[in-house]
Amino acid sequence: MIKSICAATREADDARAAVAEITAGLDLENHLLANSIGIISCFSDFDETGVLKEICEALPFDCIGATTCLGAVGTEIDQIIFTITVLTSDDCRFEAAMIPIDNNAKGADSKALSDFLQKNKTMPAMMLSYFPMMTEVSGDMIMASIEKVTGGVPLFGTAAVDHTMDYSTAKTIYNGVAFREAAILCAIYGEPHVTYEVAALNEDKVRKQKAIITASNGNILIEVNGKTALEYLEEIGLTKQELATGLGIVPLVVDHQDGTKPVARAVFGLTDEGYAFCGGAMPEGATLAIGRVDFEDVLSTTESSLRPLADKDSLVLSYSCMARYLSLGADYSAEAEMMRETAGGAPYHFACSGGEICPLPDADGKLRNFYHNYTNVFCKIN
Repeated sequence: MIKSICAATREADDARAAVAEITAGLDLENHLLANSIGIISCFSDFDETGVLKEICEALPFDCIGATTCLGAVGTEIDQIIFTITVLTSDDCRFEAAMIPIDNNAKGADSKALSDFLQKNKTMPAMMLSYFPMMTEVSGDMIMASIEKVTGGVPLFGTAAVDHTMDYSTAKTIYNGVAFREAAILCAIYGEPHVTYEVAALNEDKVRKQKAIITASNGNILIEVNGKTALEYLEEIGLTKQELATGLGIVPLVVDHQDGTKPVARAVFGLTDEGYAFCGGAMPEGATLAIGRVDFEDVLSTTESSLRPLADKDSLVLSYSCMARYLSLGADYSAEAEMMRETAGGAPYHFACSGGEICPLPDADGKLRNFYHNYTNVFCKIN
């Protein structure tokens, strides 16, 4: 069994006060079991002021995670906040590692990952995964490179995000050090009880007209129905100016036609050739539809997905796309508040995400890893 402990602090400048608040909130002497790992979500200020490093150095276990622009645990919700959830167990083990991203191979360094996993005779039951936000290497590419080594071990987690326009301070976190070009993984060994869920766009928010992706390169959408991505998107009523603003404007809903649920992709920008740079893989032959995300949709899908998972004896990890956050407008904390209300006192850890990592069952019921956009992903673990 895995138990959890949560704590938070808003002390972004005073390291001593932040450490005192976190250690008091965790009360490790009365809760810590044989094996533990800390999961962190924090505003980038905590890294820049050194508070992140001081907190991690004060804790007797590895800490992993990523920066965010909004976090919540328990009753605490804020933008400039440091949240930590400790997983602790007597019968499950947690082993963490920093895996560099190989820009030439467009993925995680396979040797570093192999060396990490070869310390054990068996593959882990799952891996908590924290990816960097990189325009030249998409989350799908990092995920695929990990799967080549693991053979498909379930991955759950998020890509780093921040509050800046260019995500210049979005970083992954390993033991108090923040990285721009590294994936952080935690392999969980043993028999954890895990349930995955994805809150995606409602079907009624997706246009019925569908098209075919006729040319692509990884996460670059080249052609739709034989036309450039820009020509297709302008044809259905979107302007070049709208598309150039990127995230949050137009969800592209991709159906892989393989029995799995469709996944939504964000458009981050356009190339000079009129191709669309997207937040995940855009495979040729897949069908493409246009969706939209709004305030009511965000809250209703989060509430309906979380309610059956909330359990006082289980932790729910939750990472919600930055586009959902942006769709809430001035009421930016509404989804986090819905999490708090729906959890009803059950432990949860919520943070905004730059890309969501969560497996889904295929037509045969076998879990397959997916890198999502526009979703809120959940992992119930105990």
